[in-house]
Amino acid sequence: MGERNVIAFFRTEPQAKKAVRQLKAQGFDTVELSRFSLSPKEDGSDLDNPIAEPPSSLSTVTGAPVTGHDPGILKAVDIHSSGMADGSDEFGAEDLSVTVITDEGRFEEAEKILEQMGGRL
Repeated sequence: MGERNVIAFFRTEPQAKKAVRQLKAQGFDTVELSRFSLSPKEDGSDLDNPIAEPPSSLSTVTGAPVTGHDPGILKAVDIHSSGMADGSDEFGAEDLSVTVITDEGRFEEAEKILEQMGGRL
């Protein structure tokens, strides 16, 4: 049997860590929790100065460390930059991923555990 991987996305760290613990308790050896950024990382050393020059994007006005045009657009459309965020986790970023590598025989079991723990496959 070949190896398969399952990736699930989570909104909160406690929820993702609980899923990792559950998978390991069920005997899955290769389980990894990762956090990723929704936009590219850049050096923020030359941020716009809104007093001396016009801002390059909405995201620079809200304090996001973005210097390029394309990453600025990505940050500006985020609900937190637009002012439409209400603090609810329901609409927060799913920036945590739990990855499980398992054999074909336990693939569906891993999927089921991740879904039960609140992950989105």
